[in-house]
Amino acid sequence: MPPQFDPAYYNTVDQAFHADWTIQKLTRQELTRRAVAELWPDGHPTSLVQVAGTSGKGSTCRLLEAALGTAAPSGAYLNPHVFDYRERFSIGGEPPAPTAVTAAWEGTVLPYCVTASADRGIVHTFAEVGILLALTLFDRFGVAWAAMETGLGGRYAQLRGLDVAAGVLTNVGDDHPVSLGTEPWQRALDKAGIARHDVPLFTSESDPEMLAWIRGVAAGAGADLVEVGDGEVAAVRDGLGDPAAEALAANPVQHRNIALALATARHLVPDLDAAAALAAMAAVRFTGRLSEVAPGVFADIAHNPDKTAALAAEVRRREMAPVLVVGLSGERRAPEVLGPLLDVAAAAVVVTPPYRGRAAEEVAGEIAAAAPDLAVEVVADPRRAVEAARRLGPGPVLVTGSTYAVDAVLNDDPYLRHLNATMGWRFDTPVYEPGKGPGRPVSPSS
Repeated sequence: MPPQFDPAYYNTVDQAFHADWTIQKLTRQELTRRAVAELWPDGHPTSLVQVAGTSGKGSTCRLLEAALGTAAPSGAYLNPHVFDYRERFSIGGEPPAPTAVTAAWEGTVLPYCVTASADRGIVHTFAEVGILLALTLFDRFGVAWAAMETGLGGRYAQLRGLDVAAGVLTNVGDDHPVSLGTEPWQRALDKAGIARHDVPLFTSESDPEMLAWIRGVAAGAGADLVEVGDGEVAAVRDGLGDPAAEALAANPVQHRNIALALATARHLVPDLDAAAALAAMAAVRFTGRLSEVAPGVFADIAHNPDKTAALAAEVRRREMAPVLVVGLSGERRAPEVLGPLLDVAAAAVVVTPPYRGRAAEEVAGEIAAAAPDLAVEVVADPRRAVEAARRLGPGPVLVTGSTYAVDAVLNDDPYLRHLNATMGWRFDTPVYEPGKGPGRPVSPSS
């Protein structure tokens, strides 16, 4: 019989076993904390909510922004972006103008970082400057509430260095085993690691075993865990009204995210108008979440088994039979990531994402082995992929599998497309090699 789950001790053992790595990660959090304290010595004026999870965290951030925006000016910090770096910063539901991002960088963040490097030898990372840019923009635009999306994991993310009014954990699924651990309880330790003493942690996790681990982590941290269950989800579904009226209301995958966002917002703003908050959330549109970017062409940045399973369920619900345009990045393999989508696809076109991309021929071979009756074509130029997909079938085209693939196929700005694809080219150790991926694991989604 296994011993009682002791998350604090198991985390201690894990940290001691990997002390060099652990201390470096926690040092980055401390440097982020100090940067915020130096830039805003009286405290940052925006109340923040940290959102973590395997899937739905970006959507939940946007939903929180919409709900809280019915009470006060709101914003969100999101990652990764799909086409434009500005997508990471949302002010009242919209990305700031390029001039605003440049002003925040040149007027506040870059001077601070250069001074920190010159005076103390501290070189802030891509993730840290993104956080500082978001906070600078929130300050300049008078944002009262902002949801902050955690990139990978939770316990060791730089966002853990910020003071927050609440934590939100959407769920804990099967993702990033190399970084988060191969066992489900290890991923729970990491993602639920955003829990903080005397700060409420909201979750909509529905798996009983995973919930038990999350409860243990929250209790050990001294966080009040608020579980958003099926009853709250059903109430949201009823409150959204006619599902034909709004695409979001018609998507059952989002009902749990809406319930989670609403519960969090009502805690933070006790007199929140719930009906107005629901209406605002129902009006949210998500870039890269089965969004129609051109007539008959859809994009979704699903890139792990949980997300592609949810995407496949929504494709099936809409009675779509799409021709897939797919590319995979990193170490992801087609059967694990794309399996559910292959069951609903009419055909597939495979490309090589320019950043961290797996060779299209390899991915196409894996697809052919997993779905031998599916027509599969390899296209060398991602910009020709949609055209090729339209030749393969009359149905809609769905571009997915990797954010980098979506960008390479659909981004009409050649300058941003090149910058996105070659992120890291200035590093001494090359991060980018066309068709080969990075020389070391640095990613613009971190």
